[in-house]
Amino acid sequence: MLYFAYGSNMDWERITDRDRAPSAQFLLRATLPDYKLAFARWSQKQQTGTADVVMCPGGIVWGVVFVIDPAEKLKLDAAEGVNSQAYRPEPVIVLAENDATRPLRVLTYVVCQKAEAHQPPASWYLNHIVKGAIRWELPAEYCAEIERIETL
Repeated sequence: MLYFAYGSNMDWERITDRDRAPSAQFLLRATLPDYKLAFARWSQKQQTGTADVVMCPGGIVWGVVFVIDPAEKLKLDAAEGVNSQAYRPEPVIVLAENDATRPLRVLTYVVCQKAEAHQPPASWYLNHIVKGAIRWELPAEYCAEIERIETL
């Protein structure tokens, strides 16, 4: 299964945790065109705003594509709160390395009920996103944009 991570699951230690997708293997960097990164959900359990992608004509969200054993999808669904309707799996088309000639159909997770206002992330949560963005060498300006997000 091809999985596009754009938020905290870009962090290698987080995605390969035994309760998520220990089989995950990095495939490539990719972009989700016409979307933007947002914090559209408040997690009562974790006490943080959580990442989402929302439609935005002309926008771009960088992330990474992992290859994951399909048998681990249920664990990833549980970690993403699919049963509690926090997130839902969504097929999307991403561009490998932001190259329009290399589209890939992948699975990602999107917030089910988006908050009307920005839900600030906790610093520990945003750190997962920053660590992943730096590890996978996403563009410096995109990493800087993430680092500027105000936290709780």
